[in-house]
Amino acid sequence: MVSLVMPVWNTKPSWLRQAVASALAEDGCEIELIVVDDGSHEPAADLLRDLDDPRLDVVAVPHGGICAARTAGIERARGAAIRFVDSDDVLEPGSTAKLLELSGPDGAISYGDTLVCDDDLRPQKTVGSTVQGDALAECMLGDFSVYITGMLFPRAVVEAVGGFDPSTFPNEDFDYVLRALERAPVRGGGFIASRYRRHHASITGRQSADEVNTRVLERLFDRRPDLRRSKLGRRALSRLHLRAATRMTEAGRPVPSARYLGAAFRYSPRSAAREAIGVAAGLPRGVARRLIVAGRGAS
Repeated sequence: MVSLVMPVWNTKPSWLRQAVASALAEDGCEIELIVVDDGSHEPAADLLRDLDDPRLDVVAVPHGGICAARTAGIERARGAAIRFVDSDDVLEPGSTAKLLELSGPDGAISYGDTLVCDDDLRPQKTVGSTVQGDALAECMLGDFSVYITGMLFPRAVVEAVGGFDPSTFPNEDFDYVLRALERAPVRGGGFIASRYRRHHASITGRQSADEVNTRVLERLFDRRPDLRRSKLGRRALSRLHLRAATRMTEAGRPVPSARYLGAAFRYSPRSAAREAIGVAAGLPRGVARRLIVAGRGAS
């Protein structure tokens, strides 16, 4: 059996019912759907009262955020594998059974692609990966572009990883997936596993994660001291700061962009010199020139 864990907090009722319907429609394997109501103003149990399905388990917990809600769902789950699903997205029909088959007897973390959609679930783009096997390095570098809702985690991996860490919000998925990838390889199938509804709340909730990302990597280095001073570790930190510089440049904030770009050069001059041209294009000419020249000189 696969446990589908769905946290809910003040989700639009029609979206919640659509998400629940897509989960309960999954076939090809046995499932249970654990809806964890994270203190919503309108209780999820009331919104789903007319659904008579023994596979549906609605749990109410005090409001503690998505990390606490998912962890509560993990503790209640009975399945041999766990899939985290969102209350405003929908699952692609049959995707859970495909992920379960793909995982195989060796307990790999399986994954599919995600179709990013607008409010009305009209497709905009597909996000996925082709990485197979050890994916830790690709995830550290930001090259493992997989949504957690498109992944299936064997119970042994979930038990080893533990719960979601509230201090890593709003990038709790990055932290959880990194910890999981330390323990198991991945196996991708190249099929659509979920439809992600991109709306205002989903976008604004992810815009201030740069410091959190750094903290997530630092915690990885605490667990893996060998990575802290490695070329991979330095390049990962450089990449992270380059992405932050890009976001600041796009937001019209050249001063923090320059600060992030300078940090990227300090961590990995050679990598930053290769990858920073696009970022520097949005900076004042003198700042950009000084940073790039310094980075190339250090490399």
